[in-house]
This record gives sequence, structure tokens and C-alpha cells, in this order.
Amino acid sequence: MVWNEELKREIPSGWSADNLYRIANYVNGCACQKYPPKGERGLPVVKIKEMHEGFTNDTEFVSSTIPEKYVIEDGSLLFSWSASLEVMRWTRGRAGLNQHIFHVVPKTPFPLEFVTETLARYIVNFKAYAEARKTTMGHITSDHIDQSRIVIPPANILSSYHTIVSPIFDRMLCLEKQMQGYSSLRDRLLPMLMNGQVEVAG
Repeated sequence: MVWNEELKREIPSGWSADNLYRIANYVNGCACQKYPPKGERGLPVVKIKEMHEGFTNDTEFVSSTIPEKYVIEDGSLLFSWSASLEVMRWTRGRAGLNQHIFHVVPKTPFPLEFVTETLARYIVNFKAYAEARKTTMGHITSDHIDQSRIVIPPANILSSYHTIVSPIFDRMLCLEKQMQGYSSLRDRLLPMLMNGQVEVAG
């Protein structure tokens, strides 16, 4: 361990300090109302509500021809920077991303797993910034990201970390999608059980 003057603490020898912009690009979602579906169903829009609850009857739709940078898929890393400050990996299929949510795209050589865990840990600091502003809505700006300070491991350690952790992340993603399927099945069957449309075999 060696002293890092920038962080004012010790870090492993050979590691460095930088900000969150060093490890990823942060692509803000679009104003989806500018891209209404025309003669098509389009893509469901992911707002903060959909991050929490998934798609509902109230979910809006956007044209499927929106710029590709606003389209997310299973496994995309999302960071809501307004109102609800949180990080999550998306698991509900292809969709359009609304403003107030970043699609976090890792930079080389930083694996998605490292970016996910680093950003998730740093959220505590962002929440403290929002609380200090004493507003009803938390709000993180590009300055907050620029002023962030994280520890950066060497490329060989990042590569080893990815090799070990990526199968776990893949399994977590798979299990999350399975749970969503089971929850959907439960929501369909439970009302039918309650009103006697179906019975459980004894």
C-alpha cells in the first residue's frame, strides 16, 4: 500500500486515482415525446417508474427509429441521475431510454462488472450531494461526475477480475429474467385461482 495524495489515503501500489468519466461514457436518454410512434407500436419507454416496476399499462412508447444510442437491451447498465439515484442492469428487453437516466457504456479496458460495482458504491456519495442541496428532487450534474474520485486498478487486474466475475453477473442476469417470468405467471394465475377459474391439483 502507498499513500495517494489526491485521495488522502493509501491505495495498492501500481493503482491510480481518477473520476467516473475515466471508466465509462454516460449517455443521457432522449426526450421521447419528440419521437412518437407512427404507424407502429414502437419501443416501450423506460422512465424511472419502469426501472422500478417494469412495463405497465401506463408505459409510453417511442418510435423504433430513434437514434441507436437511446436504445437499451438486456444487460444495459442504467443510472438514474434525477429523483431516484440508483444503478441497475436492465433485464426487460429492447426499449427506448427516457431522459433523466444515463445509459452507462464502459470504456476500454474497464469491464462492465467493474463499472457496475464502482458506480453502485459511489451512489452513496451522490445521494449525499443531493441531500445537501435540500431539494425535493435529487439531481446529479456532470460536475459531480467530474469531481468524483475512484481508485483505478491496472489493466491486468481488471482482466482477471472480469474472468472471475463475469460468469456470476451472467448468472444473476439470467436469474433475474426467470424471476420476472415467474412473477408474470403468478400475476396471471392468482386472480384465476381466487375466482375459481382454475384449481390446483391435489
